[in-house]
Amino acid sequence: MNYPLLTNQMPERIKGVWRLSSLISSLFFLVIGGIAIAILAYFNWFNSFWYWTVSVFFVVVILSTIISLCLIPYRYKFHRFEINPTELAFQSGYIFRKITFVPINRIQHIETEQGPLLRRANLMEIIINTAATSHHISGLDVTEAQALREQIVDLVKVAKEDV
Repeated sequence: MNYPLLTNQMPERIKGVWRLSSLISSLFFLVIGGIAIAILAYFNWFNSFWYWTVSVFFVVVILSTIISLCLIPYRYKFHRFEINPTELAFQSGYIFRKITFVPINRIQHIETEQGPLLRRANLMEIIINTAATSHHISGLDVTEAQALREQIVDLVKVAKEDV
């Protein structure tokens, strides 16, 4: 069965941000593993049990990094969104696919966010908050994100007036 894809997709630059983010997370865990080895060696606790435990830890970190990097093209293909006058739709997942529909009149407020990795790529994230949860559209061009935010705010105003 073909799963329908929503129309709007993030810019290609988001792939670089995802790659860098994955590598930074992996580096963090590798440093933690290195610190653990140093502590074990300092106290002479580094025996065969800890050797295998640390080895498994490093293998898991490296394999998860490789898998994460390999899945970025699929993640990019299936992370989409769509806006119409009555609802917002968010699509995610490449193995277990999901589309979430949010009625415009349920939106409480909208935030924009830009961390250092997104700023470096000149991208921005929009966070749409409802009473129950928040939904993220990450990796939009800055001008597109601001225009999209204004469009959603205008749609919310119209929806609230109709109620």
